[in-house]
Amino acid sequence: MASQSCAKCGKELPLGGLKYLVKIEVYADFDGYIAEEPLEDAELKMRELLEDMAEIDPEKLERDVYWKELHLLCKDCRDRFLANPLGIPLPEAWGG
Repeated sequence: MASQSCAKCGKELPLGGLKYLVKIEVYADFDGYIAEEPLEDAELKMRELLEDMAEIDPEKLERDVYWKELHLLCKDCRDRFLANPLGIPLPEAWGG
């Protein structure tokens, strides 16, 4: 393997050269709150949820709970990523 390339711009990243590995992990949050419902309703909803889950692709279910990806970036792409990691529109005053 003589070189790699930037996942964003495609620039060649020679072995031993400057490059950055970006790890993105996304997982479901639990705020510790469970809606208070009568126990019978909760049991019925749980059964319905399990039935619905049986019909969904397991990989999709897993991705809904946890996802991780890695990207190799050149310095310029890393700098742009760090300046706005969520890719949200920035106010005009910020140069966005």
